[in-house]
Amino acid sequence: MKWRAQSAQAMVEFLIIIPVLILLIFGAVQAAFIYSAKNGLNYATFQAARIGAMNNAQYDDMRRGLLRGMYPMFSQYQDEDARLAHTAAEVDNYVLITRISPDNAAFNAWAEAHDDPLGDGVGGEAIPNDNLMYRPMQQMPVSIQDANLLKIRVQYCMKLIVPMVDYLLSTTSKSIDRANSNKAPASFRDVSRNTSANYADVCRSRRGYVVTSEATVRMQSAAVDDQDQCANGGRMICP
Repeated sequence: MKWRAQSAQAMVEFLIIIPVLILLIFGAVQAAFIYSAKNGLNYATFQAARIGAMNNAQYDDMRRGLLRGMYPMFSQYQDEDARLAHTAAEVDNYVLITRISPDNAAFNAWAEAHDDPLGDGVGGEAIPNDNLMYRPMQQMPVSIQDANLLKIRVQYCMKLIVPMVDYLLSTTSKSIDRANSNKAPASFRDVSRNTSANYADVCRSRRGYVVTSEATVRMQSAAVDDQDQCANGGRMICP
């Protein structure tokens, strides 16, 4: 009788601990996927900043760098065309770029009229990139040397594929974002627009987890404000 009671106790303990153990194992697997995505996004973000610095800080060129950098992340697609199409779909739907520098204040302070800043035969304004060591260094609100630093933040909503963990992580991310956005006086939204986008902007309807990476590169061309992508509906935030 005593042996039966001990056996029942062991069974109860096993039933209590097994869900927690399974959740920990699944969580470790999902954490490995997130770590891999973070490494891939770091490389892709540097590629985006590097190509953007050489092409007037335009979104289309940064997108090209992201495609190049994120392409290896989807090796499960053996066909090259299918992998490229999937990479493009991920970048276009679940990636947001924040152009931290130069920001709108830097463009307002330092942009000058240019005959053909983008090489398309159309005039416009651009932040000068030549003779920076001889130009004035006053802060307006940043110096022209600092205005020639391209700093971007890339946020990618990676798809969660591990059962149970996907629901927990996505729900927690939404709850945290919602709680922060309700703080008066809308401080989170103001800061978010300057530094990053909120969960809904990046993930939309996807159940995912937002991975973030940053890169800073010295401009190799005159920066031009990409007004099409910085406006509402574009995939780049320009504070």
